[in-house]
This record gives sequence, C-alpha cells and structure tokens, in this order.
Amino acid sequence: MLPKSFKELAHLQVTGINRPSLSVGGDYFDLIELGPERTAFVIADVSGKGLGAALVTSMLQGTFSAITLRPELPAIFEHANRFICERAEVERYATIFFGVLTADGELQYVNAGHHPPILIRSGRVETDFKAESMPLGLFPDTVYPARCHKLNPGDTLILYTDGITEAMDAGHNEFGIDRLRQVVTRHAGASVAELQTAILEELDEFARGAHQADDITLLILRYQSPTLQRAIPQPDGA
Repeated sequence: MLPKSFKELAHLQVTGINRPSLSVGGDYFDLIELGPERTAFVIADVSGKGLGAALVTSMLQGTFSAITLRPELPAIFEHANRFICERAEVERYATIFFGVLTADGELQYVNAGHHPPILIRSGRVETDFKAESMPLGLFPDTVYPARCHKLNPGDTLILYTDGITEAMDAGHNEFGIDRLRQVVTRHAGASVAELQTAILEELDEFARGAHQADDITLLILRYQSPTLQRAIPQPDGA
C-alpha cells in the first residue's frame, strides 16, 4: 500500500523507502497531489508491528487521502483520532507528521507526536517542526493545531521513524539522532536519492547485521521553486 515511486513535480524532488521488520509493518508514508501547485506528504508510525499495526496504517491511509475532499488539517486529524479512540479493540496509537506544501514554498503542517523532521538549509542542519500535539489514538478530545513554515528553494526535509534513530548495534547501542544529523550534514549537498542511500548505508554499517527490531522508514523532500525555473531564459523557438 506504500507508493512504489513518485512522479516528477515542478516544485519538489522526493524519495522514500520502507523496510518492515516483519512481513508487514506499521510505518506509513505517502505523497498526495492536491493540484498543480499543492502537494501533501505524510509519515506515520503506528505502535507495535505486524498485522495489527498494518491494519491501523491502512485506515490512516484512507483517512488522510481524503484531504482531497476536506482540506482542513486539524479536522482530519481530529476525525482520525476519535475513530481510533472509539474502537477499544484497536488499542494502538500513531505518531504522524502531515504537511501541505505549495509551489511558493508555504508549508502548513501538523506534528502529532512524531520526531521533528530534519531541515537542511544552506548546508546547515536545523529542526523547527517540534511536536505540539499528542499522537492519535490516546485521548479522543485532543486538538491538533496546524502550523506554518516558509521553505526556501533548496531546502530539504528528512522525515523518519524511530526505527532509524533507535536501531541498535550488536552491543545494544542506539544509532541516535546525533549520528543521523552527522550523516545528513556530510551529505547535505547530495541529491535526495544519494542522501537516502547515504543514511541507509551508515545505518547498515552501524548495525552490522544486528536484528532489525522495528520498521525503518525515510521520506526526503527537496523544495525547488518553479518560479525560478520559469524565469530562466528559454532558447529562441522554445
């Protein structure tokens, strides 16, 4: 149910990957086109692993794909949260980061208990998207305010699940957020595909064959302004 690939977009370069720890997993990422100049993206991590987590993930996928019909982020989050809370048999929660990015670089997002994405800006690593709401599935009356952020051309967002930062080596040492930031900093100028490869290679080298205890998911987006691309002079006859 995860995307196999992403189509080329004028204002975004995107890559993503999921490595489930079991045959099915509870991590989820997606890209949803909302028109020629608006794109939604999401990464989620459902508690637990296996079929139960995957079922909740499929429900979330259906709910958030409905943004094409109901674009208010807080309302969508509150509906999904109540749905999970009102079904006692679910007994799972989910952390989610959901953003809507326009071609002009305006980002509206909700962070429901998820790890803040890493932002690469001008070769530096920043974190500006802290979680301000509880994960979905804990309290039925939780409010999910949307926040706004302005991206500059060339800004890169690295979204990830804790299967990366909590991955362990044979000595039970965690990969950690600092190590992730270090590899991102070293490869800040790479393409999104090369950056994804570098992170996974660093993770594999660290783990050295140790058991993968959790699902591993990455979603990387680089904003590129279509306005600047349109401003480039075209050859005669173009």
